[in-house]
Amino acid sequence: MYDSQGTERHDIVVAQLENLVLQHLPNGAQILDVCCGTGQIAQRLLKQGYQVTGIDGSEEMLHYAKKNAPSAEFILEDARFFQFPPTYHAVISTDVGLNLVITLEELQSVFRNVYQALRENGIFVFDLYVEELCGEDWQRTKVQGDAKENHAWISQFHYDTEKELGCDRTTRFELINGQWQRYNMTFVYKVYSVSDVKSTLEKIGFTDIIFYDIKADFGIESSNHVGCFICRKGLND
Repeated sequence: MYDSQGTERHDIVVAQLENLVLQHLPNGAQILDVCCGTGQIAQRLLKQGYQVTGIDGSEEMLHYAKKNAPSAEFILEDARFFQFPPTYHAVISTDVGLNLVITLEELQSVFRNVYQALRENGIFVFDLYVEELCGEDWQRTKVQGDAKENHAWISQFHYDTEKELGCDRTTRFELINGQWQRYNMTFVYKVYSVSDVKSTLEKIGFTDIIFYDIKADFGIESSNHVGCFICRKGLND
């Protein structure tokens, strides 16, 4: 059910990664995918010859990831708490997974863990919903959905202005062995400002921090409200 909305967007993400980070990595580089979800990005990176490790806090997501990218290593791990040695040439986090980290203090913990896992001069690239791009549009209740021959979904999004949190409640139906199965999922998102994210990265020690508006800078209409950050771990840290 997690991949039932199509996977074209994953090809778009990998094309972005190629421009931003992959072209700067050695052949066979080791990449850590934080909040890796169902492993769609990992699968595409494996095909390009990279060594991929994915972490996610959802055991069910990793169940699908291991099917989609069986040659990758997947670990059930919370992004706020993982501790890896400085092994990776790059760390990525896509599909706004880090917006599920709902306090700036916890986001700082994620950045610290990423920094520790990177080799010297390693690259960290991730995307986020950011305040500057969301604006008033996020403060409207939205309902959307779609129906296909063997699956359907409906999603309602509501933004709590007092708590500054967005809540996405999604119900999916999937036809399995002739029977319709129902799944309910709730995701809570925190939207951060660009300045808060940059200052938090700097506190950890990241350098060469660049921010991109994905829609405006790359022309990707489907990524409205999403920004991309890229930075490096310093040399001789």
